[in-house]
Amino acid sequence: MMPLSRHVTFSLSSFLRGLPLVGLLAILAGCSSTKSVPQGDYLYIGGDIKAASPYPETDTKALEPELNAAIRPQPNLSFLGMRPKLWIYNAMGGNRERKGIANWIKTRLGEPPVLLSDAHPERVQGQMVNRLYNNGYFSPTVEHSVDTTSKRKMAMVHYSATVGRQYTIQQIQFPQGNDSLSMAIRETEPQSLLKVNDPYHLETLIAERLRVNEVLKERGFFFFDEGYLIYHVDSTLNNKVNIYVRLKDTAPQKALIPYRYQQVRIFTDFSLGDTLGDSEPPVQFRDYQYYPDEETFKAKTILNAVFVENGDLYSRKRHLQTINRLMDLGTFKFAEVRFTPLDSIGLDGRLNADILLTQAKKKSVRAEVQTVQKSNGYAGPALTVGFRNRNALRGAELLMVNLVGSFESQLHGDSARSGLTSMEVGADAELHVPRIISPFNIRISGSMYQPRTRFKLGFRFINRQEFFQQNSFNFEYGYSWRQYATTELQINPVQVQYSRLLNPTPAFQEELALRPFLARAFDQQLIIGGNYRLVYNTQGIAGRTHQFYISPGLDFSGGLWGLFYRAKNGRPADPENPNTFRGQALSQYAKFDLEARYYFNITDKLVLATRLLGGYGLPYGNSNVLPYIKQYGIGGPNSIRAFPARSLGPGVYDPTVLMEGGNEVSQSFSYFDQTGDIRLEGNAEFRFPLLDPYLKGALFVDAGNIWLVNEDPTRPGGKFSGNFMSQLAVGAGAGVRIDVQFFVIRADLAYPLRDPTYPNGDRPTSGLFGTGVLNLAIGYPF
Repeated sequence: MMPLSRHVTFSLSSFLRGLPLVGLLAILAGCSSTKSVPQGDYLYIGGDIKAASPYPETDTKALEPELNAAIRPQPNLSFLGMRPKLWIYNAMGGNRERKGIANWIKTRLGEPPVLLSDAHPERVQGQMVNRLYNNGYFSPTVEHSVDTTSKRKMAMVHYSATVGRQYTIQQIQFPQGNDSLSMAIRETEPQSLLKVNDPYHLETLIAERLRVNEVLKERGFFFFDEGYLIYHVDSTLNNKVNIYVRLKDTAPQKALIPYRYQQVRIFTDFSLGDTLGDSEPPVQFRDYQYYPDEETFKAKTILNAVFVENGDLYSRKRHLQTINRLMDLGTFKFAEVRFTPLDSIGLDGRLNADILLTQAKKKSVRAEVQTVQKSNGYAGPALTVGFRNRNALRGAELLMVNLVGSFESQLHGDSARSGLTSMEVGADAELHVPRIISPFNIRISGSMYQPRTRFKLGFRFINRQEFFQQNSFNFEYGYSWRQYATTELQINPVQVQYSRLLNPTPAFQEELALRPFLARAFDQQLIIGGNYRLVYNTQGIAGRTHQFYISPGLDFSGGLWGLFYRAKNGRPADPENPNTFRGQALSQYAKFDLEARYYFNITDKLVLATRLLGGYGLPYGNSNVLPYIKQYGIGGPNSIRAFPARSLGPGVYDPTVLMEGGNEVSQSFSYFDQTGDIRLEGNAEFRFPLLDPYLKGALFVDAGNIWLVNEDPTRPGGKFSGNFMSQLAVGAGAGVRIDVQFFVIRADLAYPLRDPTYPNGDRPTSGLFGTGVLNLAIGYPF
């Protein structure tokens, strides 16, 4: 069924003929806007500000945005001279009480008029004077005038400000006393935010107090607060100010001295309401008192996450780092450091620190039944049963064991593919140890987060009915840690994967014989190497207009083994004479991936989300093609949604054309072919609410393709070339999402705009929904 289309023409003459109608609509809308304005009042349509100075060097234009921000209130939303939300309010009865759907429309879609009586220009003038003082413009003059139109009952307020020269800092003096606090403050002066000859800004003074407080908190001044710092500001006749930093006379004595730890105790089984007594003697580990014993947690492991020690000066950074590290272990529900001040000893105060830890539930079992859709086009039900132990070896180690099983079928529309089934069962175990395990003694002490060593062992059995069976084993060993909340580094220096093809059907063997590249992709399944990834993510920072997710990654196999082989045999390996490990040819490749996302939060509910995916895999030595499990596929509900999963590429390759020798590719095998070594994909999605709070909508466009590094005669047009931009597939569409915070159900209807396998990139004209593809999925695509 061909999609219906409608063409709209535009001409200058028709536009000019329509101008009187637009003007009439604007006039009617203006009349309607004042319908609910009370007698004697006016509809407030906004304000403006004009700043001036008798001194040419004064930048008054830079002042106007600052002063304009003080103008209140905001007028009703206006568009082309019309106020649609106010119009809705008036159409639904205005100030009259309404019920039912009319009241809902009036209150949710409309807004009442903003009146001149709400503007209070005198108050705004006062706010402007304060802002000018705060920016170093003393003795300013601010005035206002109201511009009204009695016929239309609208009013605008015009503000004007006259300022002199901006005051600058002439002298800065820190506390001059010989006590420990005054000396500590003076030592921070080289890093001060206050600089001689800089303009006077109140915000800089506030930031300087916060800076000094942060420094003092690292030098033991536990009870100090920035409120104990005050400024004396003296102005001079030459537009200069002298700033004197002083301590309040009312500051308590305990705020004036640094504090050291007298005794640090750790309680690993604390519950709310417990009394911290000494009923049982503690375990003495180094200088710490450790309660109650080591039956549940080994003291050494827990104290690896503790950064407060007897005799040390109090440090807020170390205090917060201790809490963060203990919580990051994942085995405690709550962590708190409770301080008790003691009598001073000499010039220093003394603190006892009790670290109170409340244990989380140690073991848990979780089962999930879900619908899965994979990049190879299979979809169906899956069952996952997971076991988790948060303290497997008494050292806060996290042990995760997962059992998975799935039964899947091909859901493509063509009859050749539909009905094909696949079964997959497997198990994997991961152990996360909260420290770096290596031949060297490494302790990452500067991070707020706990570094981890990760071990993973897994097994999978796959049965592709009418094709083959496959066993695969994998092992990984590596590290992960976060230096900052937004940055995580993952290093897996050991990666071993082995897959073995079992019981291939005669038909599948025949296809492999016709396509050597595909056969090598399945044969070369021993991978010995490592992978590395950096993740920079600001999505967890609430309130940011611009959010980023950037994740580059590297994946290698066979590099060190290849060097050893070359040194031993005096020549490099090649696909015809491969080096082997226990008789198995070793895969050799280098692979680079990049995922970059940008989220522009226009408002709290309107988001423009974009993503760029790139990847390049280079086979070398033993290999002239990447292992099949490492190749790229494109298309599907989380990729280019206008095309089914793994149905694009590589390049302009069309699996339905005749191959060399007159052998036609069977549709049931074509998805094995549509993989590549290079990927380029971009997505953009505009997200908006439909019905708050759960129903949301989206408009999106996707583009991309995959290519081969080396020429494959059985897939003509698949190799990457200089005209790759003309080979991009493009699709667009719209979707709805049911978002209940912890669970998202998504339906996207997408239409192909450009198909690289068609002449000149034409789009197909048939499909399940005309040319559309309906994607049902769980979660957002990115």
